[in-house]
Amino acid sequence: MNLLKLLGWEVERMTKPYLILITLLVATQFTWLGVFLWSETNMYEEMRRTGTPDYVLTFGNYIGGVPFILSIGVAVAAMLLYSFWIWYRNFQGRGTFMMRLLLMPQQRMLVFGAKLATMMLMVLGLLSVQWIALKLQYIAFTGWFDSQMIPLSGTFEHAIRSDGALSVMYPASLVNFLIHQVLIVLVILFIFAFVLMERSLWQRTLWAPILAMLILGTLILVPVLTFYFLENRLFMDELMLLILLGLIGWMTAAIWIARRYLTKKLSV
Repeated sequence: MNLLKLLGWEVERMTKPYLILITLLVATQFTWLGVFLWSETNMYEEMRRTGTPDYVLTFGNYIGGVPFILSIGVAVAAMLLYSFWIWYRNFQGRGTFMMRLLLMPQQRMLVFGAKLATMMLMVLGLLSVQWIALKLQYIAFTGWFDSQMIPLSGTFEHAIRSDGALSVMYPASLVNFLIHQVLIVLVILFIFAFVLMERSLWQRTLWAPILAMLILGTLILVPVLTFYFLENRLFMDELMLLILLGLIGWMTAAIWIARRYLTKKLSV
């Protein structure tokens, strides 16, 4: 058993649901684009007939629509849910694979690494597909309204920067993008740690989910409160260093907790 083999196995298992998610995401957005183009064109034609064609469209009007926002929200929720399910599915019915895994403690962190890498591949793949879809939607958006001689304002980049969710998904600089990916890894690590703690404690008590949430909640809350009380007492450079140390500490703690419960506490 090696990391690449496990990674390939995990990717193969998630391919179908992942393709379904992407298909639904793209189909929903392009359907909304068609509805938006039709409704806005009709409205502008009505304004022309009344002699008040002073309405200027932007791409932000489209991506600010409820269907588009919901499509992004569903995709994010699906990623979070799968971060749980990628572990829980192995415990369903005590399958042969999980039984073999639990009998080989030295191999368990390879499985952990494969699942983490799988989740990051899914996230990066989703970001890439969404970026391509956005570009195609912008081309269709500008092409249609230009053909209808309906005035447009703003650029693609301005629309992305003005949208809260998309500006987080696609920040202006490479450094910010890398920082956001580190935060995504941190969220996934905490989800993994929660699942492994819950499964280990579940073997001893029915209060396992609550205990796991309390432990991880305390781990998250203490640094946040520390930062809150020190925020006005430190210079900007010191604050940035404190935030960096906090992120490193969180990541280290999440990995340590996950490793401890996976290799030491979780048993058949």
